[in-house]
Amino acid sequence: MKIGKALLLSGRDEDDLAWPTALAEPRQLFPLANRPILMHNLEALRAAGVTDATILAQGEAAATIRDAVGDGGSWGLRVRHAEWCPSEGVAGALAAQREFLDGAPVLVQQGGALLRERIHPHIAAFTRERLDALVLRLTRSTTAPQRGAAPGYLLSPRAISILADGPVSDANPVADLRARGGRVRIQRVDGLLPCKGDLETLLESNRSMLEGLRRCTEGASVVDSDLQGDVEIHPAAHVERSLLRGPVIVGPGARITDAYVGPYTSIGAGVVVEGAEIEHSIVLPEAQLCFIGTRLESSVIGRGARVVRGFSLPSTLRMALGDGAEVVLR
Repeated sequence: MKIGKALLLSGRDEDDLAWPTALAEPRQLFPLANRPILMHNLEALRAAGVTDATILAQGEAAATIRDAVGDGGSWGLRVRHAEWCPSEGVAGALAAQREFLDGAPVLVQQGGALLRERIHPHIAAFTRERLDALVLRLTRSTTAPQRGAAPGYLLSPRAISILADGPVSDANPVADLRARGGRVRIQRVDGLLPCKGDLETLLESNRSMLEGLRRCTEGASVVDSDLQGDVEIHPAAHVERSLLRGPVIVGPGARITDAYVGPYTSIGAGVVVEGAEIEHSIVLPEAQLCFIGTRLESSVIGRGARVVRGFSLPSTLRMALGDGAEVVLR
């Protein structure tokens, strides 16, 4: 039973733990290793053999995601977009997409989930064992809201009919399937739900994505600098008189001068790092870190944020930070 279709559910996360940075866009579009979470998932779907996907979201989030993803051609997918109310749950998503599914099995995945392993072996097991449902459940979690979370389901046509025709309890669709004679197995998977976590979960997710990085500096402007380990620098970036110790990724238009960028750091597009040190952090596009005087670590620097030391007397440290920002000086 080949799985060629997927539903990606982009739910609301306002009731979960506060993030370290305010966003004007859905959390599923937050960049990890300089690529939005949702884009990582689209790449994983294509690698697993999925060819058609529908992204379900609500309101302004749906429009924003539609603009960012388009028709999916950039990932070799055919992507549709549909409105969906998260309160309707998995059963509601299946019921609304019966025409798209057209009697085929499906992978249902949380759009903000990140698996650290390939999906294809689980699809093969689902087919081999002739299951009605294979529930992908996280093996571990770093924050309470993730415990017991199911980032995805592989569902047979029979399971789709049971859940979509209801009534079922979305709080426990697995129990409903079993109660109606469905063949169900739970598969523990290594993954994260960064959209439902806090600062530590976000940084751990970024670290996980960077662990798959490969050294690539072709075409980049690198002058009098030391690059150690897996460092990826965009051809439009410039690095001068600096030490970069991977895994590190540097986005287009970024400028790093007289700086140290340590392991597990993502430097976004157009970022300026001058006379500063940073590691194990995420720096979003257009931010500036200049002559800070102390090393930044385990931090998220928001889009367009500025942390700049002034040299006029009296000595000052000037900051321009977004809503919900936290500054800890030691």
